[in-house]
Amino acid sequence: MEVFSSKRIKQRFNVDLKAEISNAGLGIRNHQCRITNLSATGACLSFETMLSCSAGMNIDIQIFMPGTIIHIPNSGEIMWVKQQHNAMDIGVKFKDNLSEIMMQQLI
Repeated sequence: MEVFSSKRIKQRFNVDLKAEISNAGLGIRNHQCRITNLSATGACLSFETMLSCSAGMNIDIQIFMPGTIIHIPNSGEIMWVKQQHNAMDIGVKFKDNLSEIMMQQLI
């Protein structure tokens, strides 16, 4: 019988993936970003411009598979926002965890 916590932190990978986010309710549509850190449960998204967003917001995200036109749709909640000069990073917790197969194709 396994006695592991369900809150076990998934392994994170440093990546450089293209993605787009949107939130129709806030007027954010197809805003491009880079995923710099990825796990099955979430990601760090980097933006070259400032966005009007905050922790607790829900967003839709499209993660583009490297070398293809295929993308993985998902959604998530912004957990944190870090602003630096005219750029920003946001941490997103995915609504639907990425499968092991998706992770292997992205990292």
